[in-house]
Amino acid sequence: MPKSSLAAGAAVLAVLFGTHFAAALNDFADLVGVDIDWPGFPVPVNLPAANLTAAGIWLLFRTCRPTHGRTSARATGLTAGFAIAGLLLLPNPGQVADTAATVLLAAAGAWLCAQVAADADVTLWRGRLPGEIVRRWDINAVTACTVMLAGQSTSMLLGGWIAQFGPAATDQADATGLPNPVLFATQALVAGLREEIPLLALPAVLMAAARRPAWQILLVVCALRMVPHAYLGAPALATVVFAGVAWWMYRATGRIGPVIVAHTLYNATVLFGGALGGLMLLATIPGAALLLLHAREAAPAWLRRWIQDKPARDRPVKAKGPAL
Repeated sequence: MPKSSLAAGAAVLAVLFGTHFAAALNDFADLVGVDIDWPGFPVPVNLPAANLTAAGIWLLFRTCRPTHGRTSARATGLTAGFAIAGLLLLPNPGQVADTAATVLLAAAGAWLCAQVAADADVTLWRGRLPGEIVRRWDINAVTACTVMLAGQSTSMLLGGWIAQFGPAATDQADATGLPNPVLFATQALVAGLREEIPLLALPAVLMAAARRPAWQILLVVCALRMVPHAYLGAPALATVVFAGVAWWMYRATGRIGPVIVAHTLYNATVLFGGALGGLMLLATIPGAALLLLHAREAAPAWLRRWIQDKPARDRPVKAKGPAL
């Protein structure tokens, strides 16, 4: 695969997360008392809307000059709609406009990532994305989802411990600039779709196609996960556990759907589950270990070999008496 595909992937990340990365790093600098003088916009703008506008224009350009066959008028209208919506929301930095742009950006980002992957002759998911998320839930998909929840729960526990040793945001909603609980919940519930495809699937697939070693791919996906969460402060370091588990499940099963579902379920449980939800998340840790014993695709190679090579135990058979 040519290096241009990796460059295109980097450009997608810049378009979809460039302003988010800069804002998160700026918040982290404020936590540690460092002043970063980023070159900003001359007037307050809606940052997700700026990303949405750029993504919409890129998609519109692609539909006007298709590289994978003919495109429909519907596709052209949708891409133009993304760009126009971004332009309309751009001058409004309020919470409602920010949330609307973020939701639209999640859809536009998934589409753009799929197009760039297609240019490299690789795919990010099987079939259509809605079917990838809601269908074909076999034992491997259930295991991948459970292992993801266990990884996020471990990150949560580790993040709480790390917060004792460094600067940390006191409230995530305030740190993200979304004190409105409804709007914060909306963005949290769309975060699975917003993050997992561009921050996990796209770099993992493009780098694998470029024959980059696994450790490089893991390093990149962990860094990409940690940077947008830098506003959390020191607990952002714990996201590398979640990122590593997500890459492992995606690499093992080739499915992004269970990863997206797990991310969404985790955020929903944290938001609405209370103490019972916390206990349920902790229960996924031993549950994931049990499921891995029965899921051939999701289990790591060493575990599959151990299960396959494990000798069967000779069970004593009780002799039956003669039939009367």
